[in-house]
Amino acid sequence: MFYVLRTGIPWHDLPERFGPWGSVYTRFRRWCAMGLFARLLAAVAKGAKGELRYIDCSHIKLHQDGANPRGGQAAQAIGRTKGGINTKLAAIVERGGRAVALGLAEGQRHDLLAVEPLLGCLRQRCVVGDKGFDADNFRARLRRQHTRVCIPPKSSRRCPAAFHRGYYRWRHKIENFFCRIKRHRRISTRFEKLAVTFLAFIQFAAVLDWLTHRF
Repeated sequence: MFYVLRTGIPWHDLPERFGPWGSVYTRFRRWCAMGLFARLLAAVAKGAKGELRYIDCSHIKLHQDGANPRGGQAAQAIGRTKGGINTKLAAIVERGGRAVALGLAEGQRHDLLAVEPLLGCLRQRCVVGDKGFDADNFRARLRRQHTRVCIPPKSSRRCPAAFHRGYYRWRHKIENFFCRIKRHRRISTRFEKLAVTFLAFIQFAAVLDWLTHRF
């Protein structure tokens, strides 16, 4: 599974030393159905440092092999933008730049909607995001769950909200996270037809990032 993650090769081309490719794939699908990779990420994320949480989204191009999933593209977090068919990866990372929550959405979905399912882990934290997250309803939602906000205001605001410039200087932590996990070929381009298997690979990479990244 790690070999497929790193190289992005088709399952059929898995080297013989790993055993029958069908057996490896079947076990991977079984672990996906069990939510194993999500539980592994939740376990390592308990070691998150500090109260700061950085939030952002990143686009991932879709390979032609994953373009026609059963049930339609929207059901598998696949959408179309000006850049073509892609998937949007939403992430929340801690002070060290390691993931604490991950999610997928269609490529054309706005960042505010893409991160909506992840906001529960921000309770009583301080969230740092870019101007794309500067929306009154988003700020109100975070305040209701006792989350402090560090988001610079858009230039069009009549009454700009204050934000902590010192915290915002470290927002590159989440951009660095996206760069690190996209070094895995299976993530830099989406080959998976199913959202559950693609997200499992991303969670797998995020767990490895927890084990290897030092800040």
